Amino acid sequence: MTMNHAKQTILVVDDTPENIDVLSGVLRPGYRVKAALNGERALKIAADEPRPDIILLDIMMPGMDGYEVCEKLKADPATAKIPVIFITAKTEVADEQRGFELGAVDYITKPISPPLVQARVRTQLALYDQNRELERKVRERTEELIETRMEIIRRLGRAAEYKDNETGLHVIRMSHYSRLIAEALNGDDEWVDLVFSAAPMHDIGKIGIPGFCNAI
Repeated sequence: MTMNHAKQTILVVDDTPENIDVLSGVLRPGYRVKAALNGERALKIAADEPRPDIILLDIMMPGMDGYEVCEKLKADPATAKIPVIFITAKTEVADEQRGFELGAVDYITKPISPPLVQARVRTQLALYDQNRELERKVRERTEELIETRMEIIRRLGRAAEYKDNETGLHVIRMSHYSRLIAEALNGDDEWVDLVFSAAPMHDIGKIGIPGFCNAI
């Protein structure tokens, strides 16, 4: 997959301006770089469109530290999938483990090595792009399957019309009535769609059966 670095944005979060300058200098030739000096500002930038493609996050900051920032990012559906790399002077294994437990994808210790930072960022952005592309394909395939399923139901409804038009209309009405009932029961979208799709099948066994048989 060919990545367009010019369109990718990196958010650098550090309470020390000099550290931001160093990281920006390392990354700016290939990426757009945004910066935040504290956790609150970082959360705001991350939530605003266009969202960053990756976040480089310091841990030791006054007020809201990097761990808390990461936790809040992962708790918000709008920012949960943005990869976070911790860049910090904390070198204990326990610190690194906590970072990964909170959802970080990598952990780089200071002082930084520019080639290492570039390589780690490049790798995580490639993985992020691949995941987004995979999700897009899954969504497309899911939509295709849903449309195929609905087309089968529509065809069954038309098949019911061979018996009589009222039976065909009844099959269609039942699906819509069932959706309304499912929504009134506060079902989630997936369940409502399932009920909508399954409802027309309740009468499908009558297709092609003579009317006098149904009356027995």
